[in-house]
Amino acid sequence: KAFCDVNEQSAREQAEVYGVENVYTDHHEMFEKEELDGVYLCIPPTLHDDVETICAEKGIALFIEKPQTLDIQQAVGFRDAIEKGGIVSQVGFMSRYYASSETVEGLLKERTPRHAQIQLFYTGTPARFWTSRMDLCGGTFVENTIHYVDLLRYFLGDIKSVSAFYVDRKPEEGPPPMDLPHVYNVNYMFESGVTANATTSRVLTNVKVSRREILVVSDDSMILWNTNQAIENEEPVGTREEGNVAFAKQAQAFVKAVRAKDPKMVKSPYGDALNSLAAVLGANASAA
Repeated sequence: KAFCDVNEQSAREQAEVYGVENVYTDHHEMFEKEELDGVYLCIPPTLHDDVETICAEKGIALFIEKPQTLDIQQAVGFRDAIEKGGIVSQVGFMSRYYASSETVEGLLKERTPRHAQIQLFYTGTPARFWTSRMDLCGGTFVENTIHYVDLLRYFLGDIKSVSAFYVDRKPEEGPPPMDLPHVYNVNYMFESGVTANATTSRVLTNVKVSRREILVVSDDSMILWNTNQAIENEEPVGTREEGNVAFAKQAQAFVKAVRAKDPKMVKSPYGDALNSLAAVLGANASAA
């Protein structure tokens, strides 16, 4: 029904794509003039201000892209406002919606997990300015590995402690405008007693190789998760999917929850997602 962006041209371009007439550059004006059922908040983490609290006060459902903010105290305030308002909220952790994620979650209910690993080795050059700057995105571990940390929480429960070591990038090591660490090594202890290690790197700049996967090791079970298929002890299990279907599933779940006015119908409400944000911001604090 409406698009809002400080860049009017960008807002109008998107409005044209989706056949929307109403365009705003001031979200306060939009909230005053429009009767909204739900809002998608897709902005960099340093730009969050009062949209969350306005939605909570007005009873408007809210979808928030991750990372929710780089300020954990601000996130706690948003969480409190959202829960007080009783609105539907969803943070954009789409990986919970892959069929492989449902398979792993089900398997682990019948296993005794002991430890887990995240391997996220990026290839290529920076795609956007703000995701290349530590002060604007919080680093790759916060901006992107948070998806995998959240998925481990979906499998294993909440995290209670974190320690981390980063390999920092020197000013001359580029490529510009990137100033993010080369490597992030992070250790987690879960409330259940399970431990995990997460390694993210950005050193495969000029080659076309990468790795993005999660391993969960239980008694007599090694489960590999990726977006297409879950594999246990080198045997495929569950449904195989192709493509980024989880994005559509996540959107469909949010819309259904908005229509039903039921906050429990989404897999990553703001309150639950707060622990994932705390886990990655905690890694930054430990490595500092």
